[in-house]
Amino acid sequence: MHTDTTTARRPLGDAESYFIRSGYRSRDRVEYFLDETDEAVTWQPDVYPYAAARARELGRDVVIDIGCGRAGKLASLAYEYPAWSFIGVDFGDNLVWCRDNHPFGEWIEVDLESAERLPIDPALVRRSIVVCSDVIEHLVNPVPALSLIRGLLLEGSAAAVLSTPARECRSGYDTPGPPRNPSHVREWASDEFQALLKASGFAIHHAELTRSDDASNGLSTQLLLVGAEEAEVEQR
Repeated sequence: MHTDTTTARRPLGDAESYFIRSGYRSRDRVEYFLDETDEAVTWQPDVYPYAAARARELGRDVVIDIGCGRAGKLASLAYEYPAWSFIGVDFGDNLVWCRDNHPFGEWIEVDLESAERLPIDPALVRRSIVVCSDVIEHLVNPVPALSLIRGLLLEGSAAAVLSTPARECRSGYDTPGPPRNPSHVREWASDEFQALLKASGFAIHHAELTRSDDASNGLSTQLLLVGAEEAEVEQR
């Protein structure tokens, strides 16, 4: 794990660069991420338990998973909380696999880079918490996905739990990119990602570093709890 101790960092970028510092190169395109994981390693092992704990605290019993992949960790929550409802959102082979293999849940096919809304019953949204775990870095344009998440919050979802790699821990604030992982378009340092979220209309309630996986146990993944910006909620 790389730890950047530089104190004189370049300033944050702007909306055009999704607030990543100047000099960083993102990928222009990336191949579809087929969620075929090594069962010996659990990636982001603490994100879904954290989301479940927040759901219990907030009195919610619906989990909406944005970019669910093959929903292995969502399946673990369904086993632990059989009375809850689960909604997975993705597209392509991952979503087909979920429909064919998971006996629980509602599976919604949506392109996260173009959809403007999610066809979810408003009554379920008002009982929900949202999870979007290590998805944003796979998107060439993350703005539509963030807009979908914010829309759910404005419709009454209690909060959203987000995770994404912390570039400062993996390769340093000033790494030129693109990421070493060929399925990642870009990776944000923590302050860059928080700037993107604030500019996208989110209020950040909690932010920390959590484990990337349960093998190395390195704290190199950003974990955030966010809500809709309070002024926007009050205007509804």
